[in-house]
Amino acid sequence: MAYIHSPEYQRQKETLYLAALDVTAERFRLDSQYFGGYNTNYRHRGTVNPAGLRVDPTTGNTILYPASVGRESNRLNVGKNPMLQMRQQLDTAGNLVVGFANSFIFEFTGENADFTSSIANFAFVQPLLRNAGKHIALENLTQSERNLLAGIRSFSQYQQGFFTQVTIGESAVANVRRGSPGTFVNSGSGNTFVNGFYGLLQTQQSVRNLEISVKRQKQNLEQFEEYLDLGLVGLVQVDIMRQDVVAQESSLLDRNVGYKNSIEQYQTNELGLPPDLPIDIDKSLVEDFTFITDESLAVEDQVLAARETIANLEEPVTVESIQVVLEELEAIIPALEIWFENIAADVIEMESVAAGREARMVEEEIAEFRSARLSLKAELDALLELAGTEKDALKLIRDGLGVAEPEQTLRELVTWRGRLKRLTDRAGLAQARAKLEKIAVGSFELEFENALNIALHNRLDFKNARASLVDTWRQIKIRENQLLSTLNLTASGDLYTAKNNPVSFRAETGSLRFGIQFDAPITRLLERNQLKQSLITYQQDKRQFIQSQDRLNYGLRALLRRTEMLRQKLEVDRRQVAIAIRLVDSTQSRLYRPVRPAQPGQSQQLLGETLALNIVNSYSRLAQTQGTFLSTWMQYQAARMRLQRELGIMELDEQGSWIDQPLPPIEELLEEIEQEELLNTTDASGQETQVENSDAAQTDENSGTMNSEERDITAFQKLNRQLINLQQSIENAVLKRSKTRMDAELDRALANPVEGSELSDESEGSEDSNETKP
Repeated sequence: MAYIHSPEYQRQKETLYLAALDVTAERFRLDSQYFGGYNTNYRHRGTVNPAGLRVDPTTGNTILYPASVGRESNRLNVGKNPMLQMRQQLDTAGNLVVGFANSFIFEFTGENADFTSSIANFAFVQPLLRNAGKHIALENLTQSERNLLAGIRSFSQYQQGFFTQVTIGESAVANVRRGSPGTFVNSGSGNTFVNGFYGLLQTQQSVRNLEISVKRQKQNLEQFEEYLDLGLVGLVQVDIMRQDVVAQESSLLDRNVGYKNSIEQYQTNELGLPPDLPIDIDKSLVEDFTFITDESLAVEDQVLAARETIANLEEPVTVESIQVVLEELEAIIPALEIWFENIAADVIEMESVAAGREARMVEEEIAEFRSARLSLKAELDALLELAGTEKDALKLIRDGLGVAEPEQTLRELVTWRGRLKRLTDRAGLAQARAKLEKIAVGSFELEFENALNIALHNRLDFKNARASLVDTWRQIKIRENQLLSTLNLTASGDLYTAKNNPVSFRAETGSLRFGIQFDAPITRLLERNQLKQSLITYQQDKRQFIQSQDRLNYGLRALLRRTEMLRQKLEVDRRQVAIAIRLVDSTQSRLYRPVRPAQPGQSQQLLGETLALNIVNSYSRLAQTQGTFLSTWMQYQAARMRLQRELGIMELDEQGSWIDQPLPPIEELLEEIEQEELLNTTDASGQETQVENSDAAQTDENSGTMNSEERDITAFQKLNRQLINLQQSIENAVLKRSKTRMDAELDRALANPVEGSELSDESEGSEDSNETKP
């Protein structure tokens, strides 16, 4: 939904489209452009010339001359100059304009008269030094195409950042830019916080855990209130339970409101949807963290409902009323059996991931893990055996219905329900332990240096940054060209019609003009300053690119350390949850422990003065450790997602979802980097050899097809090629001396950019003296 409705995502696509429009504009600028049009004008002039003021030539005074009678005129002009025109900007920086115009004049006053004329002309300007050459003529097109390529890369990486923004609440990638992307690269800082969709799931699960805790504590409160009536507990313990229930209910209200606000904020900011649109959160990702399942809660609700039914029986108890209670208790058995089957399935899943978990453990941890699994399987076997025993016991009670007294049967049912309540409590905790142990995460080993090499090789934004640095260096060559003399070759000509005929062109009416325009480089202070600025800009961009690499290096190191820490912390938090489960089991069992009846003359023995406080603390600790365990797992998954994004190896499917897969083997990634670097080195050396062996490689991008195309070159193309060669020769001759000075100055700027940017009086004087020489 975010890909469809998010305004920010749509803005990135529009920016990329605008970058493509820039390319079409530059290609149009270098293409043949045709223009055409026609005008029609009618003019009427009356026979009276109006009065006015004029200067008397004899006296020099201004006098008023009267109106006079003139000649009427009715003339129609049809035509436009130019009527047709073609403009072509050549890749040699030359400009060619070819035009054609004609006009028709019709006079309708007196004897009708008409006149027709046409003209064909052209104009050509070819710079030979300043503003000359392919690197000047094609600079805007080159830059726009490189900007488009950078935009495509940025958009591809933005999709990765957009997915992480929607999923975990962090993007850490730059937006798509219409112009140059620059050398600043945004990288993650190594944090592993969780927001976004994962944050909603975490909040939703914490609310659910709190709801279960409130429900359990309310059941315990009812039990304590019964014990208070029996004198087994004191009022202080009941108040402790009441205080805990009230506090948890208050916290639950706050969390529910916060959760709803988070959903609406997520809809508005991330998905681009109105907040009043109802949505459903898919919680399948955290289903394994629902340690207390809906099935167990359903069984517990049935047990509690049977308790209410027994409590509401009217006196005297009859066989019919006992029959109702018995049927309600028997209805629990099928649901209990299905629940136990699911617990067994959880244990099987726990065993399936045991080998992978043991591979990352030391011997002591392996022994402890195996002992916990054996204990859990033994507990499950005991629960299954106990469930069968209780099923048989209920059958015996049914068989004795009508034989024993109803009151005796009711007491047996009450006792059986109590045992069933204890059985469901133990089963719920056993399932929670099994679901806890079956949660596993993968691991990987990646050294810091290898991670940096992989990221620099695969990150699209760093490819853009390197390309932007090359663009900055290319601007230095452009600024150097502006220091040259202006030397232009011009040619123009026109051809008229000789008769009153629009097509009667004659060579005798034509004219042809050739010329050379020269402007000595006497004043080049502004151009020199622009060159200095481009040198400094290059140094600034270079330092910024190096800083971006350093930030990436730090972010990867911090993220790798954080990821490994989370993996280890997950095992620690798992043990904390296991301890909390055992603590709840221990304190809960004390609530149902039989109490010896009081002897004559003795007060009733209490369950324990700290029982309520222990139960409250155990449930609070369980809720806290559950939340911590889920948070650690969420952060680990978010760290894995961030790591693949920071390494530049994140893959998305056609729907834009992350393809969650383990990291490829590090050896394969490093081998791919080495092969590509070797291929680039080979291509570069091959290009240098080609340039040395072929003069035509300076002007043709495809020298391999030069011989086959040479036969088809027109006369104009031959002239164009000669002009290119002439321009290159003149430019090389003029730049030969200034090139040494500019290279030396660049070396000084690279070694010390501050000193390079501050010009001394001596250097300024020497440069000015050089600039005055053509």
